[in-house]
Amino acid sequence: MIVRVLIFALLASLAETSAAIASDPHTVLENSMRAAGGAALLRGIHSIEYTAVGERQMVEQSERPSGPYFIDHFRLHQVNDFAADRARLDQSDEAYAADVWWTQQLEPSKVSVVRNGDVTAVVTGGKWAYGGRGYLQDNQEQFALSPERVLQTADAASDLRELPDRMLHGVRHHVLAFHWKGAPCTLAISADTGLPWQITYTRPYPYETFLNAWGDVTTEITYNAWSLEPCGISYPREWTYRRIGLPDRAISIVALHINPELDASALTIPRDIVAAHPHPAAVNDVALGAGGEGGPREIAPGVTQYPGGWNVTFVKEPRGTIVIEAPWSTGYTQRALDAARKAYGAPVIGVVTTSDSWPHIAGVRQAVADGIPVYALDLNRPILDRLLRAPHAMLPDDLQRRPRTPHFIFVSAPLTLGTGENRLTIYPYRTATAERQMMVYFPGHRLLYTSDLFAQNG
Repeated sequence: MIVRVLIFALLASLAETSAAIASDPHTVLENSMRAAGGAALLRGIHSIEYTAVGERQMVEQSERPSGPYFIDHFRLHQVNDFAADRARLDQSDEAYAADVWWTQQLEPSKVSVVRNGDVTAVVTGGKWAYGGRGYLQDNQEQFALSPERVLQTADAASDLRELPDRMLHGVRHHVLAFHWKGAPCTLAISADTGLPWQITYTRPYPYETFLNAWGDVTTEITYNAWSLEPCGISYPREWTYRRIGLPDRAISIVALHINPELDASALTIPRDIVAAHPHPAAVNDVALGAGGEGGPREIAPGVTQYPGGWNVTFVKEPRGTIVIEAPWSTGYTQRALDAARKAYGAPVIGVVTTSDSWPHIAGVRQAVADGIPVYALDLNRPILDRLLRAPHAMLPDDLQRRPRTPHFIFVSAPLTLGTGENRLTIYPYRTATAERQMMVYFPGHRLLYTSDLFAQNG
């Protein structure tokens, strides 16, 4: 009797599993395309234009890593020309991402970005300049994973398969898995409506300063507020993004045009811009000092500042060299550490990281990989631990290849390092706007390094 009961339970379990997984995942896609307006209409979309309002949670540089976050409010106009592989984004920002929001930001900051194939350009005040590759990845994701394209992308994947159904918000969803450009993707489709609900994918962002530090970044986009458009296609008017488990941005589409007439001049990058930048540098490959004003300079005997997009400072001590800041990326910090060793012909005996902003802490992984003690604010332990745990399997760095236990010295009160004229004291601010920052004072030279709290700004 016991054997019969066990066999019955096993058969019931198998039946339940087979009912939850369709025999052919393409059937799920066909039903979803039909719910969205039909495969013919979806495949007939060669361009799309929309205007949206939205907000972005600035998690990478807010006062606290756990929030609440600084917010950027923006309005954007997006044109995607799928047929010609080109796009244009016109965006205005009116809060944290605006030019001078902390004083008097009476007008929004405006910028336009154009993509032609693998090249991007920024248009500001009618002047064109090379735009790097940060927008390129974001726009390529739209071309493949936006509501009007994601079903076709999944259908074309060679490894498409169905996973067990999943309950999301009390509603059963079919779940499909596939790869796109090497990125593992899962697509949740409502079992009730047949419409896509959420696309999740993981990939690195080697050209994006804020995301590069986190290695294999997982993004979730939820599509809701579905609307039946005049052309017969159902389309979600609201997109909500989450990245590395944190809120990112949300947009609400207020105007939508399918297959609009296109302005070729607005979508075409000048030839000189295309010719001048065929191979942009990844964040890890940025040259030491890039973005700085002038080369390194000794601001006091044995104290050398290296200006750059984020400054670093080398301090000569009797036992070796102390480096202030490990910014931008692991590659950038590696070049800074090498330069510090060369500058004074001594090993690096410590790295001081003074802020929790992502570009400031991005290179801490390299300091840990090199076995260098890291001095950091006690309040920043959670975000630093999280940074060290972040997977970098897709584009491995030194810490991924050779895992190492970090040697952190967490600063909770003024701490003096070194001796003699170059001794320095690290002070936590503990202020409203610099709760997660520290300053460094050199009493022998009457020099003060102020991290992010104060900056010379014209």
